[in-house]
Order: sequence, then C-alpha cells, then structure tokens
Amino acid sequence: MFFTLSIIVYLSERDLKEFTDKIMIMYRYPLEIVSDIYLSKVGGYSYELDEKEVGINAKALEMNTSLIPNETFVTIRLFRGKIKPYFFKRRFLIVGVEENMDCYELTKNGEVVLSESLGETVEVGEEVIINAVEFFRVDGDYSNLLKAILCRLESLKKEN
Repeated sequence: MFFTLSIIVYLSERDLKEFTDKIMIMYRYPLEIVSDIYLSKVGGYSYELDEKEVGINAKALEMNTSLIPNETFVTIRLFRGKIKPYFFKRRFLIVGVEENMDCYELTKNGEVVLSESLGETVEVGEEVIINAVEFFRVDGDYSNLLKAILCRLESLKKEN
C-alpha cells in the first residue's frame, strides 16, 4: 500500500519574492540560430545609446549569448531589404542594459534597443538578425581576407 503525503507550505509575500528571485528567469531573446548569430526583435529607441551602440538586457545577454557587453561588435540585419557587402555593413557595440537605465522597459525580454539618433528607420517589433561572426572570427585581422581577394584577382587576370 502506498501513501502520498502532500505538504502545503504557505509562504509570506517576502518569502515568495525571495523564492521567485532565485528561480532562473528565462528571456525570449536573443535567440541563437547558429553559433554567434542571434534573432531578436526591436524593442524601441533610446537617447541613452550612442549612434554606434545597440542595447540588450544585460541578464539576457549573459544567459542567452556569448556576446560580451561593451566589447563585442555586431552587425544588424533586417529581413526586408538587400544584403549589404561586408565592408559596407554598419557595426554596433553591444551595450548591456541594466535595470536602472531608462530604456530597460524596452528590453525586458532581451529585445534590441537602438539609438534615437538613427531615427525610426526600423519599426518597433520588427525582427532582426544580430551577427557577431565577423567579430569573433575576423576581429580586425583582415590579412587573410585581403590575401584571398588578391589571389582571386590574380586568377582572374590569368584567365583573361
């Protein structure tokens, strides 16, 4: 014979808050699609960010990505529009948005916050791709890339 014992614990409001603070909070975005490429939505625009910065909830960055705030540079791509060549893409510095910042409300689930100086070129709620592959793979060392381009140009000359 099996007996089931149910224990009901009544928690005070303070105890319940402490308990829920300790539970791991999951963030919807950024969602990793492939290594160092993430999907997110635009949460809004903020005056707190520079023109070359992109803000994302600091805790969401820590839990969902390998991006390092104030160190990692990324490119942002919209699903609409043309794909730009590598050297024409704008690079943005990732900034971790903390709870004490005014733009925190725009990135509660890890959405991307853009600078107000960009104008409202992207609609709030629009999905974007955050690409950090170039930063982690190239990281400013274009020597191999230039060698590949020169090699290709030489082979084209020989064909003509």
